[in-house]
Parts: sequence; structure tokens; C-alpha cells
Amino acid sequence: MVSVGPGRRGRPAGIAYHGVAGASQDCLDAVLNLLMGRSAIRQVRLLSAAGSHALLLSTEFDDLIAIKSGFSSGYSGEGPTALSKALCALVAHGATISEHAVEPDYISRVDDAALSLGDLEALSLAQEIRPARWADYIQERHHRWVAEGYWVAMMPEVMPFAILDRRLAASALRFWANPDQALVDGYRLLEDTVRRRSGLDRHGARLFREAFNGRLGWPVAHEAEREGRAHLFANAFMAFRNPRMHRPAGPDPAALAEFLLLNQLFRLEAEAVEIAAVGEVGPA
Repeated sequence: MVSVGPGRRGRPAGIAYHGVAGASQDCLDAVLNLLMGRSAIRQVRLLSAAGSHALLLSTEFDDLIAIKSGFSSGYSGEGPTALSKALCALVAHGATISEHAVEPDYISRVDDAALSLGDLEALSLAQEIRPARWADYIQERHHRWVAEGYWVAMMPEVMPFAILDRRLAASALRFWANPDQALVDGYRLLEDTVRRRSGLDRHGARLFREAFNGRLGWPVAHEAEREGRAHLFANAFMAFRNPRMHRPAGPDPAALAEFLLLNQLFRLEAEAVEIAAVGEVGPA
């Protein structure tokens, strides 16, 4: 049997704390940002005291993360809505949820980032509230979000740097300051790159049609795949780049998706080789 030395239970728990106590949106954002990471949230303990709620999250690697008490229940308002959305997102990601009644000073220690080893031990021994009521905190419309996939709309938009072509790195860093300019600069760079590689003095869709029809291509087995990739460049410019050049810059909720499409074009261009090399791979 392991002996526990005196005073050990009073030592700091040494876990991570996210969110700002009393700030509902900040605490909801903390949950959503964690769900965007690669370490899955496996277990959620909802800590409840007199209509105030905090969360203790356990990851797949058994790391503990506390979310401070920006959540509430028992009335209509920002706090209950934030709790509903947070639980909705956690359920959608497959987390197991249990609710535990705690004293108000326990919530205070979460908010002060001051949980002790004894606090965690006490919580591990505490019975969860039965019958389970945490699902009642999810508002009816948010229940539908889980079933029909609408929860994705509340997730934060983030730039996935790990999958970006390195030539778009500078544009990606300044993307949120001016998405329109980042896209325009990216399109211009792609044109310049293909123009240089192909030796053609063309622009826009015409450049890509000619460049990928006799000068550049991909060493893939199926001719249809090569044609599909080639058409993608010209069609993307006609569908996205050309309209962008003829309208005033402004808010654009689809800008990040368009940037990722542009990134895919850069990745495909990087894989393209001189047509002589393509000819070595015949159709299947």
C-alpha cells in the first residue's frame, strides 16, 4: 500500500486552467478551442453549485484541464446558453459527461486556479448526480445541432498552418488582418509561378488551360485524373479569383475556405512536372 505523507492533499493540483470566471463567451471559447486540438477530450465532469457551473476535462492522455465558472443554469441568458453550447460540442465530440454537486468554495478554488490534490481526490470519490440531469442543460435547438451537424458552425475558424504550402506562409500570417488582400496576393503568386514554369505569357484561366495542356502535368496513372486537376486551376480562377477582383473588399465568411482551396492549387502545382516526365506514365 502506498503511504500518503502528511500535508500532501493540500498541495496544488498542478493542472491547467482556462477561461475567465463569470465570462460566459470566454469559457465557451476555451472549450471550443480545446476541441480543435489533437488531444481528444474523453471525460467531462460538470461541477455544479447553486446554479453556477465549471468543468473539469480529462484528455485521452489523462491530462486535466479546468474551465472556470462562466456557465450557469436556471434562467434564460448568456450563461445557460454558453453551457448548452459547450455541452453540445462535447457530446458531438464523443466525450463522456457526468455532473457532480460541489460546494460554492470548490467553484471558487477553480476560479482562483487553486485546486489541491485533495480536491481532485474528493471529486474522484464523489458520486455523480442521479438521475442524470446534465442533458437538461442543453437547449432543444442545440440537441438538434448534435444530431444534424449544425454544431460545426460555432467552432472557431483557425488557420491550419500544418497543411499549408510554404509559399502561402506569409499570406497566412496576415490573413485575418486582410483576407481579401491575402487571397489576391496568393492568386497573383500562383499565376506568376505557373507562368514562369510554363514559359507562357498568358493570364488567368487561359494561362492554366495552356500550361496544363502540353507543358505541365502529373505522373498519375489515369488520364481523367490529370485532366481533372488541370481543369481545377482554370475553373477556380473563373469561379473565385475573377469575381474577387471585380468587387469591393469587405466581410467574407467564406474567405478561409477559399484560401484553403487556393492552398490546394499550390500543392497540386508543386506536384506537377514537365510534360515529358508525365508521358512516361501511360493511362491505366
